[in-house]
Amino acid sequence: MHSCPCGDPAKEANNKRARCAALETFDLKSSATKQDIEDAYRTFAKLWQPDPFQRDEKLKKVAEAKLKAINAAYSVLTSAPAESDLSGEGEQAVSVETISAPERSGSFGERCQRFIGALPRPSKLMAIAALIAGLCVAGFLWKGIDSYLTGEPVVGEQYSNLKTFLRVRLREKTQGSWSDEWHQLFSHESATVAAASPQPDSTEQSDRQDRTPHIEHRYESNAVQPGHVKAIPYITADLTKAEVIAIQGTPTTFSEDKLTYAKTEFYFSDDKLAGWKIDPASGPARVKLWPQGTVDPSLQSFTLGSTKDQVIALQGTPTVFSEDTFGYGGSEVYFQNDQVIGWKDDRTSVPLRATAR
Repeated sequence: MHSCPCGDPAKEANNKRARCAALETFDLKSSATKQDIEDAYRTFAKLWQPDPFQRDEKLKKVAEAKLKAINAAYSVLTSAPAESDLSGEGEQAVSVETISAPERSGSFGERCQRFIGALPRPSKLMAIAALIAGLCVAGFLWKGIDSYLTGEPVVGEQYSNLKTFLRVRLREKTQGSWSDEWHQLFSHESATVAAASPQPDSTEQSDRQDRTPHIEHRYESNAVQPGHVKAIPYITADLTKAEVIAIQGTPTTFSEDKLTYAKTEFYFSDDKLAGWKIDPASGPARVKLWPQGTVDPSLQSFTLGSTKDQVIALQGTPTVFSEDTFGYGGSEVYFQNDQVIGWKDDRTSVPLRATAR
């Protein structure tokens, strides 16, 4: 009497007990569980499918033989309880090549069942689909929120500052500290000194000189003009083409009197910025207008005869700007000699704080 590797008797020296031979086909130990057997069967059945070897007859035959042995071993391991196999009574020495089992690879229906069984479980498919749908919804929501915040008169400025700050930090390795740059971007005093004050005093001039090197470094990745061009934080009236390009980047189209960024346009007269038309969907544009004179802080509305400074103080920076028209979404304010002569109030877009006399 000969012994099987599992320790139980086998009738012939060159043969093994049926269960041990079947387990060996799947590289499993005698202690393998039913789940171990199922997992190993799926793996080996996928590995030795003959279909990928249709162009190589020799490999195809090898794969068919392997798959037949795998199916036979699986049949042995699942058709009878392990206890009856371990009893040793009535044991018939067999090799894995001679195990008879129903042919599993010839039936189209069985192939379909194996294919379906190989697919991820429905719960996993649903989780993947939910993740993809969630990402798509989040993308659409973010695009809408971004467009809204960019065009919002009140928070649009700070929101644009934040995006520029994050974008610049990702693009460049700066020498200054985070706190210095954060203060510089979000300080109203800094923005006013750099872009609004027509005649700064000596203190303001010194402040500008201290800040200018940081500003130049911030926008040098977008600048397409020579390095002596000094960029300022905002695009405002009377800037040159070079200064606008240094802030906004390379335009999609260029002409003598216009720079275009997708659907956003900047208009020039004698190389000075004379107006713009901002399309929030085309991306953020760092435009800003400030009152050039003093405006009564208690002012609640503008009317016929009001100045441009009063309209800017009440409505903020327009998305459409020209010598005689300010646009706020679908609303418009019309000027003559820098005084309001009329308006069109679109309450569904950006309502105007205007009152008739």
